[in-house]
Amino acid sequence: MADPMHDAHRWARLLAWTSLAGILCGLIGPYGSFIANPISRICFWTSVFWAGTLILWPSVMGALRFAERRGLPILFAMIGAMLAACLPLAVFAWASCSLFWPVHASGIRPQEWYVLTVILAAPATALALWLEHFRHRDHRAQWVYGGAQPVAENGGVPDRLLDLILCLQMEDHHVRAYTAAGSSLHFAAMRDVVSQLGARGLQVHRSWWVAHGAVSAWSGDARALELILDNGLKVPVARSRIAAIRAAGWLDRPEKQGRQALA
Repeated sequence: MADPMHDAHRWARLLAWTSLAGILCGLIGPYGSFIANPISRICFWTSVFWAGTLILWPSVMGALRFAERRGLPILFAMIGAMLAACLPLAVFAWASCSLFWPVHASGIRPQEWYVLTVILAAPATALALWLEHFRHRDHRAQWVYGGAQPVAENGGVPDRLLDLILCLQMEDHHVRAYTAAGSSLHFAAMRDVVSQLGARGLQVHRSWWVAHGAVSAWSGDARALELILDNGLKVPVARSRIAAIRAAGWLDRPEKQGRQALA
């Protein structure tokens, strides 16, 4: 996927959509602008939407990438970035309104400019993110576990994550690393990452590796055993690996919803 910050086609689509939104608002005349003539309304609203795109999109996408790198909840990071970016956008809206309709602009207090800007920017930003970013990617696990899932461009799992990993999941030619903060997707072979981790855990399934100390409970039986991790994730265990996890003491944890004792 192209970098969302430097994708010319994406910028063209965003500016096209915001131009359309500006024209529609110009025709409707929200926030009392209907008293002005249609041409000035269209010019004002189109300029505000263009400014909003140029300010909000880099701010929110920058917050998204920062949250992914740091394993932070992306929803809160993006909301914070949007609220912060609305400050300069509110100033721009006030300056533009003062240019077109100075009397109307003088009757609106600064805090009102900010609130009105947020009310307009929040749904527009959410729609742009959905159309131009999230619907093109699998973010299900990211939202469930409150973290991020970037794909490492250079392959492998960064050393800074090794001590934080609760478990690994193989996904085709990638490995998903789960931490307490969320998950991240890396271009790597499962065996290579497991080799990096050494004796920090056990591979319990062809597609799963679990760290020592990450298991809080287990459920099932010898035919369908699952480990329940500290983050609530359920990891399947291959029958051939039951003896290994028993020897490691992982089955000494409390059983949840077990169907029968393990042989």
